[in-house]
Amino acid sequence: MVSRILLPHDGTGMSDKALEKATELAKAMKSEMLIVHIVDSRFVPPSATLGFISDKTTLEGAKVQLIKILKSSAEQMLKDKLAKVRANGVSVEFVLGVGSPAEEIVKLARKMKSDLIVMGSRQLKGGYKLKALGSVARRVSETADCPVMIIR
Repeated sequence: MVSRILLPHDGTGMSDKALEKATELAKAMKSEMLIVHIVDSRFVPPSATLGFISDKTTLEGAKVQLIKILKSSAEQMLKDKLAKVRANGVSVEFVLGVGSPAEEIVKLARKMKSDLIVMGSRQLKGGYKLKALGSVARRVSETADCPVMIIR
């Protein structure tokens, strides 16, 4: 039985498709949903923090301020998604995190005792039109303790 579904959402259309599928599953199985958004702290370039530096602010302090702004905008994006899920009669919560997305998703799935992770993935195409999972989806599917459903 699937009682808790974790859905990572990064604001993309692929995440929206995964959200639709996860909502359908949660409604059919009477499962709870947890929507997560991870702000990837590894890719906040030092130049992005320059606007936050004052005489009293260090580079690290400016990075913290920028991450707060990114988390706030992610929270606004997730509020709309939560309302859509609730409108379907599904119990849902959200979590905002900071760190490496794949690692944080797997940690949260363990911590929240998720039975299933449903996530979107883009299709990467190389010179030979090789289709592969996006790097976050691949790492989550390789390291998660629960099943991972990938929506394309």
